[in-house]
Amino acid sequence: MLTVEAPTPSSNAELPPPPRDRKERILDALGDPVARQIILMLNDAPRSAQELLVANHVPQSTLYRRLHELEELGVVAVQRTVITEEGKRVDLYRSLLEEFKVELRSSRLEVTVKYRDLQSERVRELWGAVRKEAGR
Repeated sequence: MLTVEAPTPSSNAELPPPPRDRKERILDALGDPVARQIILMLNDAPRSAQELLVANHVPQSTLYRRLHELEELGVVAVQRTVITEEGKRVDLYRSLLEEFKVELRSSRLEVTVKYRDLQSERVRELWGAVRKEAGR
């Protein structure tokens, strides 16, 4: 019989936390009011960080930190980059969450996530612009 014992942590070292499911991390992100507002704003249309700053009234560092966290989590992405009249490059962010459901089933939470396809969305936008230019 083989017995495996878990290592005992030393007083100076901590065991790393167990890996968390991506859906659970998204739930945690939605618990933060700033992150939640960013996701909600980016669900309707692509927006720049400046637009998010104006609407959320948070420090710039907080906004960029949340955007970075949401990007790493795969909830937000840069849909496209535009050049302003002043020649400045501006990224337009978009929520990747198309649908997010949390259901209570017995004694568990079931999370269902449907992601948006930004490439398909961009192609539709470009095709719409081409049709508008062509007068159709």
